[in-house]
Amino acid sequence: MVWFVSVAVAIVLCGVAFLFGRAMRSEAEPGSPEADRGLIVIVLAIIVFVIWAGAHTALSSLKQIEAGHVAVVYQFGEIVGSRGEGLQFIAPWQEIRTESIRVQRARFDNVSGFSAETQDVIISTTVNYQVDPGAVEFLYRTVGPNWFDILVEPRINQYFKAETVKYNTVDIAPNRETIRENVRAALAADLQEFSVTVQDLLIDNVDFNPDFKRSIEEKQIAAQNALREQERIAQAQAEALQAEERAKGEARAVEARAEGDANAEIERARGNAEAIRLRAEAQAYANRTIDESLTEQILQFLAIDKLAPDLDIALIPSGQNIIIDPATLLSGDDPDEEDEDDVPTPVTTTTSTTAGTGEEN
Repeated sequence: MVWFVSVAVAIVLCGVAFLFGRAMRSEAEPGSPEADRGLIVIVLAIIVFVIWAGAHTALSSLKQIEAGHVAVVYQFGEIVGSRGEGLQFIAPWQEIRTESIRVQRARFDNVSGFSAETQDVIISTTVNYQVDPGAVEFLYRTVGPNWFDILVEPRINQYFKAETVKYNTVDIAPNRETIRENVRAALAADLQEFSVTVQDLLIDNVDFNPDFKRSIEEKQIAAQNALREQERIAQAQAEALQAEERAKGEARAVEARAEGDANAEIERARGNAEAIRLRAEAQAYANRTIDESLTEQILQFLAIDKLAPDLDIALIPSGQNIIIDPATLLSGDDPDEEDEDDVPTPVTTTTSTTAGTGEEN
């Protein structure tokens, strides 16, 4: 546009100068100074036009194409080619539109869909894509410069709607990875014929209408309350079980103590019985020993002792044994002892009578 204005100005100015010089030559005599000045004006007008238009055309024809971009060249509305990155010579009457061939990012904040229960689902997603450098001209010819709005955006909405309707509302968030992968695969297959590569598709957020979110929150609160109640009941049951176990333990302890006391009592009774048995056996043994040691003479001595404890000598009929009190033998052993009435202690004499000899001592 600037080039056209500049050239138009050059044409006008140089044209006026050219016409002025021509008028001067036509009015002057041939070979006169006036005719020569007119010729100079005409030549200067032509030179200025050529320099002006040529310089501006040359400067306007140099275009710098950014790295990672392709320029589509238009000439009077018709696509006549494309240029790669770098410094390019493009006629000033031609227009260019650049298209990035880098990996680009496009974000969609309000992709709407429906769940299986016809609940509204609002998804925020990001698409990373790249255009083949050799396909930019074809893409512009067949679809147009706004190819992204025509090809990508409607398909994003369509594929998300097709995926979200497969799930119940509460199952959409847990299955977001499956939804994401299915949408990415379908979009990549569709755009492949236009030489557009889908590098990745991300789901940034999944949202629902306020009423549904409120109902979900209330349901979650109720579930949390129910969970807390279950925990409280479980704790109470655990405490009751612990109390029951403690009671059983205490009962077992009491039973063990009672059993121990009973066993101790039984052992004591057994000990007492054993002691009684041992005493009885000892008494029986003593009785047997006494019984064995009680000869007829001892029994006679005991009988006489019971009859007359002070008797020192007893005469027994012939043929019988004589029983002597052993105390009489002891009483005569100490010569220093005297009776209070100075009566000499009787001397014990043992008399033995034998039936065969009739001797007496």
